[in-house]
Amino acid sequence: MLSAGEVDANARRLLTPKRAWLYYLVFGGAYSALFALGVYTENNIVLSLVWPANAFMLGMLVRFPLLARPPGWIACLIGCAIALAVVGYGPAVDAGLAAYGFGVVAIGYVLLSSFDRVDQRLERPTSIFYLLAAVVSACVYAGIAGSALSGPVFSTPPTVSAFRFWFSVELLNQLAFLPMILAFPGARQWSGQFPLTLHDQAPIIVLVLSAIAGIFFGGMAAFAFPVPALLWCAISYRVFLTALLTFSFCAWAVIAATMGYIDVSNLSQSTVLSISMGGALITLGPLIISTTTATRNEVLDQLRYLAAEREIVSNELEHRIKNLFALVNGLISLSVRDNPSMKPLASTLRDRLVALQHAQGLIWTDNAPSNAAGRLTSLRELVAVVLSPYQGDAGSRFAIYGDDVFVDSGIVTPLALVFHELATNSVKHGALGDPEGMLEIHIRRDIDELHIKWTEKASRPHDPPGITAAGFGSKLLDLTIKSQLRGSYSRTWTAGRMDIEITLPGKLFHAVPREPGDIAQQS
Repeated sequence: MLSAGEVDANARRLLTPKRAWLYYLVFGGAYSALFALGVYTENNIVLSLVWPANAFMLGMLVRFPLLARPPGWIACLIGCAIALAVVGYGPAVDAGLAAYGFGVVAIGYVLLSSFDRVDQRLERPTSIFYLLAAVVSACVYAGIAGSALSGPVFSTPPTVSAFRFWFSVELLNQLAFLPMILAFPGARQWSGQFPLTLHDQAPIIVLVLSAIAGIFFGGMAAFAFPVPALLWCAISYRVFLTALLTFSFCAWAVIAATMGYIDVSNLSQSTVLSISMGGALITLGPLIISTTTATRNEVLDQLRYLAAEREIVSNELEHRIKNLFALVNGLISLSVRDNPSMKPLASTLRDRLVALQHAQGLIWTDNAPSNAAGRLTSLRELVAVVLSPYQGDAGSRFAIYGDDVFVDSGIVTPLALVFHELATNSVKHGALGDPEGMLEIHIRRDIDELHIKWTEKASRPHDPPGITAAGFGSKLLDLTIKSQLRGSYSRTWTAGRMDIEITLPGKLFHAVPREPGDIAQQS
């Protein structure tokens, strides 16, 4: 909602002395004409329900805060005085009608102006309920003030109490006019408000056809014919167009009944009033749906924007990380050029960096927004990528069996480090260092845990693998598996064979359907 300072600043900028008077003159003149319309239609069973002046004034004051300045109120007061002078009720009655109208507007304005500007513009699903609370409060006053005017001024139908009649008339007009005015688009918001293609106009076409069908069939059910089309419009269009169509629905109901297309001549004023109230309350449904849909579409647009922004940042970050890996590898090569004794260490470090780079490549590929609907990184794929440098030319050196799971992106890097360390140790002391050796990885997923069995089979007996409690390999496994991943592992070995059992929490992985049989995935 605009503050008082903002309103004054806008007023000084827009309402220059040359055109300010024109805005207030048009505002007061429109109020005067609508006020006179409400007075002149009091004797018709249907048109007596039309009293749009208060709803128009309230909506304009809230929607356009510049009109809520004192000149705006004064212009409407002058317009009211002119209309009453033309009607000629007399000073006492004129004062009562003015108090009625301006009292309704004042109560509604005080309540609506206390809400956020977003709610005033009906831009949230809850905005309709705020609007209803303010309107009902103003209509309670209308029922009380109208009861005082009934009898000496207006004669209400004998089958309807004065309070109910005036409350219902005011509520009907407020719910028909206010949403349309409050949701009126700003100067830069007209784009996309109205459907341009025939496909987009289908809900409106169906609404018109259903209204015609209602008149053709006649009866009281005719008022319900356009309701499904109204709900379709609410899902398809923005709030302003939905409010405009609901107003058209109310106007169609009044016009059709007045001109006799829908026969209400045999109905009492109480029944007509009840039907009209039902029609007014029906309009709340499309408005609630429209505001909810608008909020959902806004969230979706923000998500699309964030997804596009995320992809740009992701691509840039991927590029920089690749450059960082290349830079580190270059620094390692330069550092050992004059220190030949450091070449074995440099080679080991480069191998680990390559394994991490491959694993990092999987993370970027699978987390890219463009691939969000495609496959994720499987544990089998991750193991195969890390072990791919050790694949022999003569055939497979390793095989992966069992279940497959999706690897959460947050644990791809630590898992890659674990498997690279095990592979490095296998090259030095185990199956990958034996021309006839074989490495098998079996994956089994339970309800709460994931079990990975790393089995090395060598062609000849050998000493226990070079993983000691004080070695780097053991420290890396302890830090990664036990501390970071909250899992556990154990090692057993016999002549020509070593088994490493790794147990990890199942919540770190996402299950995938089991493929038929045990399928080995090889790089």
